[in-house]
Formats: sequence, structure tokens, C-alpha cells
Amino acid sequence: MRRAVLDAARATAAESGWDAVSLNTVAVRAQVSRPSVYKEFHSRHGLAEALAQEEAASFLAEVAVVLGSPAASPGASLAASVDRVLDMARANPLVASIVHAAGNGTDGLLPYLTSRPEPVVGTARRLLADWFRARFPDSSAAACGAAADVTVRLTISLILLPSPGADPAPGRTVAAAALGALGHKDSRSI
Repeated sequence: MRRAVLDAARATAAESGWDAVSLNTVAVRAQVSRPSVYKEFHSRHGLAEALAQEEAASFLAEVAVVLGSPAASPGASLAASVDRVLDMARANPLVASIVHAAGNGTDGLLPYLTSRPEPVVGTARRLLADWFRARFPDSSAAACGAAADVTVRLTISLILLPSPGADPAPGRTVAAAALGALGHKDSRSI
């Protein structure tokens, strides 16, 4: 039932924006009772949170795979992971709906990407801070946290407001900024 409701919420939001999602609409689409949806998610906000967590987990699992792949340098791994997230975001109908709604002045699910620390921003920061600490053991925890924060903020900015020109390698730009925050020499050679 949970899977059917989340799939129905995702599909409705992708097609019509989050403003069109109600627990009743989702229940009908998922072919479950409205009380069952309330029991599982408690509110529309609870449904939004569950959907955001699921989407974040999908994106971050892919980031972890890319960061764990062999690469010429940590900067190359980081750039590849950012580019992968941007590719996934461009291909994701739910993300497209969020960006479109934000451009039209409604926020819908946008706060889950920008202003609420969980599940997207905080989880991504922790994943990246751990990765930076493992790759740059001589850097302080604060510097690794700053590099993670720069990476997350710039990546979200590129999702929500892509560069006006066709930047051939946005991941390289983000990686250079993050590694620059660490004071790492690799920031100039990505």
C-alpha cells in the first residue's frame, strides 16, 4: 500500500505539480482507502516528507556509487558525481515539476530541496563530509564539512537554476569550488 501511494503521489506531482496532490486524489489513484493513506502518512506534509526521502535516497545512492568508482583523482570522482546528479535531475519528471512550480511562484516540494535540512540537504552533506574526510584525512572536519556544504549548495543551485550558457562541465566547477574550500591543490587540476 505504501509503495502504491508513493507512486501515485509521485506521478500526480510530476504530471500536475504538488499543488494537485491531495490525500484523497492519491488514495483514488493508488486504489486504496483514504483512511489508510491518513494512517500511513498522517497528513499531506507527511506524504511530501516520505516522497522527498525516497527521491533523496535514490539520488544519494547513485552519488555513493559514483564517488566509490575508481577515478583519476578525488576531484574527478566528485565532478562525475555532480554531473550524474544533474543528469538524473534533468531526466526526473518529479524534479522537473518542482523546478517548474518554483519558476511559477509556487513552492510545493521546493522547501524539501532548499530550506529544510532533511532529507536532501542534511543527508547529502553528511554523505559528502564523510567522503571528504576519507579522501582528505589531513583536512579538518570543519573544512570537510565546508567542502560538503559548497558541493550540495552549488549542485542544488544548478538543478534549480541551470547556467544560462551550456556549461560543458558543471561538475568540474562544483568540484573545484569544493576542493578549493579544502585548500587542496587538486582544485586547479580537475
